[in-house]
Amino acid sequence: MWNKFDIVFTLKSPLHIGYLPFKGTVISPTRYYIPGKNFWGAITKRATEYLYNNPSKEYKDIGRQFKDNFRFSYFYLYDDKTVFIPKYDEGGLNFGGKLDKFQFEHRFIGSRVSTAIDSNTRTAKDGNLHEIEFINNKFIDEKGNIRNTKIIGCIWIKEDAKWNGFNIELDGNNKLILSNNQNKYDLIDELTLGGEQGYGFGLVKLESISKNGKFPINSEENSNGEIKITNTEPILSHLKYDKNINFKGEIEPLSGRGYFDIEKENQQEGLSYKANPGKVLASLNYYFSPGTYIFNSEKKLLLEWNGVLHWQ
Repeated sequence: MWNKFDIVFTLKSPLHIGYLPFKGTVISPTRYYIPGKNFWGAITKRATEYLYNNPSKEYKDIGRQFKDNFRFSYFYLYDDKTVFIPKYDEGGLNFGGKLDKFQFEHRFIGSRVSTAIDSNTRTAKDGNLHEIEFINNKFIDEKGNIRNTKIIGCIWIKEDAKWNGFNIELDGNNKLILSNNQNKYDLIDELTLGGEQGYGFGLVKLESISKNGKFPINSEENSNGEIKITNTEPILSHLKYDKNINFKGEIEPLSGRGYFDIEKENQQEGLSYKANPGKVLASLNYYFSPGTYIFNSEKKLLLEWNGVLHWQ
């Protein structure tokens, strides 16, 4: 039922994937990877604004259809050789088996400080100093060469995915096309991900789509048509915490804000997409972080639409 594609994007601008804000701090940290939900949101926005001139509730309709027809892995930084997945091994946290946390941050992570200016005094307003962390769109490699930062992950698409007369298909030029009898539209050629988009952050450009298995994840379908992940060490996305599981890694609370909650859409029928942004807060739950090793578990893992893993 599902076709799996390895996808590589090039960052055309810095990328900020934020956590929920921490009260009392001036620093907005970034995640060092891109959750699948960010890609779902970006593709939903791109497709909806192509199909409709002045969309509102259509965002929710298209988002639900993508949720039914797509599965997204998390995406990780990539330099054409190494996928920089976090791993918690005997020496602690490393990325891609090559860089420790300090080396990874030195190579790929930057920050920017800004403040609001008082119009009367022309000085910084009290309490407005703000530092934002981001993934750089350029980095310097081991040989001193300046290179473009890339990200890699997977998208699974249902066979014969279709709605409202449109098909989703991979054409002969390795483009993911939204098409009907009259029009064709490249669905993921260029996306905007994450936060601080008003400052030019988050633009990514498609580099390649393939089925050659560059991204190190193994999957298969079970008898119910669900996607089962068969390699779990380390896990490549968040996994619901289970106190009975032995592990090496980290646990973190996972939540988020949005325009509407795709999991509770029946309770949000009157909520316009652009009304009260950030009002909907997902339930707070604890998860094993990406890169965690799971030991002595015979439980199978299933992939949700947003890349999060859950126990079968």
